[in-house]
Amino acid sequence: MTTVPTLLDAGPDSVQEDIAEAYALVRAFDGDATWSAAGDPHAEFAELRRRGAVQRSTLERVMAGVDVPEETATLVWHVVSFAAAEAVLRDEDTFSSSAYDESMGRLIGRSFLQMDHQEHRIWRNVLHGGFNRQAALALRNAVRSDTAAALNAVAARGGGDLVAEVAFPVALTTIARMIGFPPGTRIGTLYTWAVGLLDDTGGRISTAVEELLDTPSAWVPGGLVDLLLGTESPEIGSGPQLLPAVRLLLSTGTEPPFRSLATLMYATLTDRSVADLLRTDPSAASSVFQECWRWECPLTWVLRRCTTDTVLSGQAIRRGDLVCVNLASANRDETRWSHPERFDPRREPLPSLAMGTGPHTCLGRHLAALEADQMLSALIDVLLPDRSPGWVLDSDGPIGRGFRSPSRLDVRVAPSPR
Repeated sequence: MTTVPTLLDAGPDSVQEDIAEAYALVRAFDGDATWSAAGDPHAEFAELRRRGAVQRSTLERVMAGVDVPEETATLVWHVVSFAAAEAVLRDEDTFSSSAYDESMGRLIGRSFLQMDHQEHRIWRNVLHGGFNRQAALALRNAVRSDTAAALNAVAARGGGDLVAEVAFPVALTTIARMIGFPPGTRIGTLYTWAVGLLDDTGGRISTAVEELLDTPSAWVPGGLVDLLLGTESPEIGSGPQLLPAVRLLLSTGTEPPFRSLATLMYATLTDRSVADLLRTDPSAASSVFQECWRWECPLTWVLRRCTTDTVLSGQAIRRGDLVCVNLASANRDETRWSHPERFDPRREPLPSLAMGTGPHTCLGRHLAALEADQMLSALIDVLLPDRSPGWVLDSDGPIGRGFRSPSRLDVRVAPSPR
């Protein structure tokens, strides 16, 4: 296997250090109130649902919770009900993913995130070979090992931050393995580059990844990049043309998953009845993480661009209008779920929109389920093997407006009773 470019070569002993440095940048970004808006926006979303399913707003208000002068604001239709959100996501003819041209497109280049119809399906058909249920299950042992090792390391030290030391490294390591990066690659550096947290001065990182993409033998066989390089499809391209796809896979394969894993651990550690349920019935794991995704989906919103004049829930939307689908609000719609603000794994299971729906349903949904299942299993085995309160948790709980998850899950051994 070809050695990775020197700039991206961490060596086997420095990969974890590189991941830790990456998370420090993520944590600093989360601390920027402009983007994360500490606090709980769900009360605001509930009030919006009472006013109507679709409302005129601004992108600044939706994403950051701030109001800006009208002349500088970006107008948007804010979709907050489940039915309206589902209708938008299922209709790629009327609501196009090209809305991301002005955001993700500017950051990473044009990727399959921005595509619709046949162009999008060509990409999905190839990537499905690496993201399907069988491909995800093939990673079970590796994910189980990584998760258990990370939790056991925290337990051996008598405590630590489960977000920084477990959720983030597990999510990043898993998607990097699925993409097919050569062992020893600085995947932490690549992740912060992919999401725009790291200044790629002079394009050195991009050039190094392009060099890798020009060397098919460098990639792990059967990985996502290997599949893309092997298509010989003019719609997909080859070599450096795959750079936007690599950045998108790294970002979307790490960001929502690590946040959902953090929220899952928070929910399990703060409600001991969940652990009791899982110890009694391990098959209930799916109900637990599916409900957790609904209760606090890690990515609050997705964007679409209206392609033709239409009417949605009584609102006349014009061709070219920007539409913001609020997944967090849709997943707490009172007309679909009773007491939607409650985390209740025992409720009647109904599909939520945490993984989207329609043509752009999350490609990584099977991988996310595998990660969640293994996280719950390891959490019960390592930290919650019985009903005794062996650990004390200190956490801010899920926070943020665009991305939602606990920023820290500090656990320590519970003091012995006197």
